[in-house]
Amino acid sequence: MKLIQRYRALSFEQKIELKTVVGLCGSATLACAKLVIGIFTDYNLAVIAVYTFALLLAKLQCLLGIRTQKRTFKQRTVLVASFLLAASVLYIAFMSSMFFVERKIKNNGMIYVLILALISFCELGFALAGVLRTKRSHHYYRNIKIINLCMALIAILTTQMAILNMQSQTGVVSVFNAYTGIGVGCFIALCALFILVAPRASVVGREHNEFVLRNAQLNSLVDMHRPQVQLTLCRSRVYGDYVYRASVVGDRLAGDIERTPSLWRRMHLTLKILCCVLSEILLFVWLGGRLVLFLRSVDLPGRLEKLLLSNGFVRTAERPAVTAGDGQLPAETP
Repeated sequence: MKLIQRYRALSFEQKIELKTVVGLCGSATLACAKLVIGIFTDYNLAVIAVYTFALLLAKLQCLLGIRTQKRTFKQRTVLVASFLLAASVLYIAFMSSMFFVERKIKNNGMIYVLILALISFCELGFALAGVLRTKRSHHYYRNIKIINLCMALIAILTTQMAILNMQSQTGVVSVFNAYTGIGVGCFIALCALFILVAPRASVVGREHNEFVLRNAQLNSLVDMHRPQVQLTLCRSRVYGDYVYRASVVGDRLAGDIERTPSLWRRMHLTLKILCCVLSEILLFVWLGGRLVLFLRSVDLPGRLEKLLLSNGFVRTAERPAVTAGDGQLPAETP
């Protein structure tokens, strides 16, 4: 009971840190189990375990960035991206070798497959829990969420490999595993690139913007007689619109760039259950659309400034700097 009360007394950041530490320990334990099983039974599984360790090191860098300031935000970001990129290159190379080297399947039986599936689904649970619970808009927290998603994909791939190998009629590792593995590796490489460019391109840490009207004759966009205004910067029915909501005080605008509720939040529970059932199919479609939205919403603060500048407004303060996000985090720019 006291532990529950102490947990409830923690701040949001402290809860996230605690959950991340628990998730790191749990995922590391499962990765060790996969490594041991892989060494004695299936080298494919051992490689996946090494890949998992690389992702855990990337997540550890995010956690250290939140808790300490021994390295700058730029250094932490480069380290996280480097771990992801190195792991993806290694994994793509290993999976590509299946096209040139024939790997025989060891007869491990149903018990092995069930144990492997259990480990994979436990790891999937840790990963998805991290994805769903990490909602704070810091770059570090978002990076943890991205890494959790990558780990979830690995867990799904591990289970798929075990099932396909068990059902193989030729006694050879299925080449379909190679195609899937290369796809996952490419996705992780894109995530590494995203982590590098996101601080400069995303809205996180640069939400608040203030402007003053200098030339009223040019203004055909904002009704300065209304107490509140909203400007749509990027439209998306699926992921939610990016809008600038601001208060009007005299000739000044002061507000934040926000995103409206996504289709998932507006969706009925029945449709959410259906999407969960079809998650393995819809996941890549959703990720592709999310990438398109990111490209469409690159540097929204800069686009907002250009839009208002053409309507007679000027920024009242310096353009928002790239930081780790809101909260007590280091503010160095990458």
